[in-house]
Amino acid sequence: MTGNALPRTAEPAACPAASRLGCTAGARAGSIGSCPRGGFTGDFATADRERVTVAAFTRRQFADLARATRLAGTFAFLERLVKADFSACGDLYTHRATIARLLTPWFGRHSAAEVAAAFTGTTVPWARLDLTSRPGPDTEQEEWDDRQSRDPRVGSGQGQRRGVAQ
Repeated sequence: MTGNALPRTAEPAACPAASRLGCTAGARAGSIGSCPRGGFTGDFATADRERVTVAAFTRRQFADLARATRLAGTFAFLERLVKADFSACGDLYTHRATIARLLTPWFGRHSAAEVAAAFTGTTVPWARLDLTSRPGPDTEQEEWDDRQSRDPRVGSGQGQRRGVAQ
């Protein structure tokens, strides 16, 4: 496996913050590691058209991510600007979209090999994504339709209250 303890597939996860990561070590519905509903995760395209995913759930991981991408000063300025503390999982989660926007150009300028070199020796959990093993949209929709057609509650009115499915 390439990276620091993240899976190579990009299956949807139970945790909202890890929607593109699959299950990370210790993850369960509603929490990721020691950060219940928090932390930062991102899926980025590299200059050589590969995809990588990164995460930061601890102060050290985010500091390593900021240093490796040479954005430590930018993130420090952002923290002051929005009155956030990126050593806190909640603030990383709250500002994840802005953090991802700042990181996107860095990943876009570097190949997957350069990303690997930048994260070597850091605590940043990251991985190259293997999107070839994932079923396409048609297959996923067919599987969903098939599951729904076999569910005895679908179309029977069971599991519904006031016209809203539960």
